Amino acid sequence: MSNAAIRGLSITYPADNQPALPPLDLDINTGENILLAGPSGCGKSSLALALQGLIPRVIEAEKTGTLTVNETELEHWTTAQACRHVGILFQDPETQFCMETVEDEIVFGMENIGLSIEEITSRLEHVLEITGLREHRFSRLTTLSGGLKQKAATACLLALDPAVFVLDEPTANLDPKSSEDFIQLWINTAARGNKTLLFIEHNMETGLEYIDRVIALRKEGGVLLEGPPRTVFREKAHILEQEGIHVPEVCRTARRVEQEGQITWDPFPLNLEEWEVQCAQRGIQKRNEPAPDFSAKSPVAPPLIEAENLTFSYGAERILENVSFTLHTGEFAALCGSNGAGKSTLAHLLTGLEQPEEGTLFRKGKESSRYRTEEIMKQTGFVFQNPEHQFICDSVEDELTYGWRMTGSNPEFIRAELEEMLTLFQLREKRDANPFSLSQGQKRRLSAAVMLAGEQELLILDEPTFGQDESGTNALMEMLKKWQQRGGSIIMITHDMELVDRYADKVLLLHEKSTAFQGGTDTFFQQNDLLEKASINIPVSRKLKPWVHSLERQEAPC
Repeated sequence: MSNAAIRGLSITYPADNQPALPPLDLDINTGENILLAGPSGCGKSSLALALQGLIPRVIEAEKTGTLTVNETELEHWTTAQACRHVGILFQDPETQFCMETVEDEIVFGMENIGLSIEEITSRLEHVLEITGLREHRFSRLTTLSGGLKQKAATACLLALDPAVFVLDEPTANLDPKSSEDFIQLWINTAARGNKTLLFIEHNMETGLEYIDRVIALRKEGGVLLEGPPRTVFREKAHILEQEGIHVPEVCRTARRVEQEGQITWDPFPLNLEEWEVQCAQRGIQKRNEPAPDFSAKSPVAPPLIEAENLTFSYGAERILENVSFTLHTGEFAALCGSNGAGKSTLAHLLTGLEQPEEGTLFRKGKESSRYRTEEIMKQTGFVFQNPEHQFICDSVEDELTYGWRMTGSNPEFIRAELEEMLTLFQLREKRDANPFSLSQGQKRRLSAAVMLAGEQELLILDEPTFGQDESGTNALMEMLKKWQQRGGSIIMITHDMELVDRYADKVLLLHEKSTAFQGGTDTFFQQNDLLEKASINIPVSRKLKPWVHSLERQEAPC
């Protein structure tokens, strides 16, 4: 039975020349778990909004084609009826909040669909428990971290209990452990009630074994390919990569060693556990390489930032306590920690947006308090967790050139730099578009491009790859490395340990309100007990290396 039938659905926003979602035909079956993938800007989020009936009922857009859910066209439903059938977890959780506290937000949706007080109370207690939000039930939503906001939005959706869950990047703001827990939560929810799950994800590494069908969309419109995940990632991974779509690390590596004739998988593994079971069954043992030399050399560059015992609170809630670390000129540091650890708050202290209650912050050996705010802002670029917070112009072109124009740069220089940035960040077709009309991935690229266009000596990026496809992430990270090679310093807040392993020189870990670790990435990923406490996962690529070494050195393929 089909939950949703999509026929020729196309969506175009006002003032846009091209449709955000080109014509699409698709069927979504009752009880299916679907992974919807595609490059940034192909219309995945627009499809999600249409499935819930928000387009065109709430969000102005031209919609053509038909969209039927449970054998009824969406136009025939009221908003309350639509919420009972299809629920959406927005890519940016802040956009769906309208109440002050977590509890009020969860209750508000249930009141709107007319549930009884007894049912509201029962569902409230249940979702607070399964999302781990019980201790935050009376917290103001504006004070929560990005990850906790994501959990609050999840609780709101679970409380409504619709037939179809549309999850737009549901784990993007979550730490690795929370991501695993929440995917399992969604899978269990669907299994208990024969629900339909539509995961819209750029980087899904967990839970693939529960996915029934992968659907990949083309940038220019339509379905690129679809099929069971084992078939798609084994036989068609190269097509996905050509389109800039992420292939999970286990699948990418499994496909490579199979193509090299080192092993024939049966079945093709979707996670590390399946990989290890098959290797064990064939008598293959991990071959660990010699441990790296952790006697790191002292940085020769002088300190750019020195933090000594920084402490900060929001009201009565202590967020940071005695945080100390050093960032040297030219270093690329990853700032890591579980949801609510205080990473974004620390970034606000470093940019001068907030002031510490206690402790001292030095910039180039001079107390930060002795700098004027405008001096700090001139020296420091900050890419917000929500890119919309930094947009001030009406077009992508104006946003990119604003800083150069304000400093009186040569018009020829501005034109040349603009064209380069539009190309590098894949925004050429959007140069005249309003920044607020871009997809989440495009907004993210624009916000990073604006900061890279400046002449700051320190860049702080809060989850810069959230909402990015594979090609967008790679382009951004390579630009950051080039910027670092020119002498810039970088602090990147991220939950993506693969990026940390690949690009960062050092790691700053916040845990239990303080600095739990600062040092090189190799050393960091050897701290097993600390990583477990801080909800950090060792990158899958690191875990696979010993197995790959064993396969490469065996005398005969298996």
